Amino acid sequence: MLPIPPDRYKPPQSRAAQAVRGSRALFVGCVAAGLFVGCGTVPETGRSQFNLISASDEITLGEEAYAEMLKGAKVVTTGPDFVRVQRVGERIAQAAERRYPNAVKGFEWRFTLIESPDVNAWMLPGGKSAVYTGLLQVATTDDELAIVMGHEAAHAIARHGAERMSRGVATQVVLGAVSATGEVDPAIVQATAVAYGALGETAFSRSEESEADEIGLMIAADAGYNPTAATGFWRKMSAQGGEKPPEFLSTHPSDEKRATRLANLMPKAEAIYRERTGVSP
Repeated sequence: MLPIPPDRYKPPQSRAAQAVRGSRALFVGCVAAGLFVGCGTVPETGRSQFNLISASDEITLGEEAYAEMLKGAKVVTTGPDFVRVQRVGERIAQAAERRYPNAVKGFEWRFTLIESPDVNAWMLPGGKSAVYTGLLQVATTDDELAIVMGHEAAHAIARHGAERMSRGVATQVVLGAVSATGEVDPAIVQATAVAYGALGETAFSRSEESEADEIGLMIAADAGYNPTAATGFWRKMSAQGGEKPPEFLSTHPSDEKRATRLANLMPKAEAIYRERTGVSP
């Protein structure tokens, strides 16, 4: 997940709270019954994940967050940059639907272009996303833009936000921080925004970012974009960032390590690209 300014979003208080309250009740009930539930599998990587949030509730959260995050934003609806984002986004959506039909069931894709110097992009559950014009100054080719948009789509496909929220709900229950009135603690509602990348710069862990890199690379290749653009793009991002903290102090993998890992994944992505386009990257 690329950084999102915290002043762009106020966490929803209605259906989002109901979703968190429902997941908390499910966890409490299952613990009382001695049941182990909420285990799913991430598409592509096969990793098991703990998840208490239903897909429909997660999409609802995404819809509410999307509406809030666009308030006050300068949305671009015409021009070559807008056309470019729509073109790449539609191909990314089609590839995601081919590869992971069950994971994107119920998605209503939307690709919004926001005028801002921030080098940023995000996607919320349900396929609602945004690209900032500042990113287009770095992702200068469609191949590079597809790498970013595929990566952001991968976070939604892998349900990283719901997984993060589920861990938070479980922690609240274990620590006894459940409200006796049944109301959701405002801190949990705040955590909803963080879990979906709507607040702060470190919404996802290093492992989740790496997983999104892998899934996103395969989506971009399946969409017919050259996957080899990934390694060069992340090195360009490294050059944009200036001085950065050591990787072990950050939830994001270092750009150099990210590029190295993507290079290791490249043979698989190149095979997908060849199958889709009929040409070698």
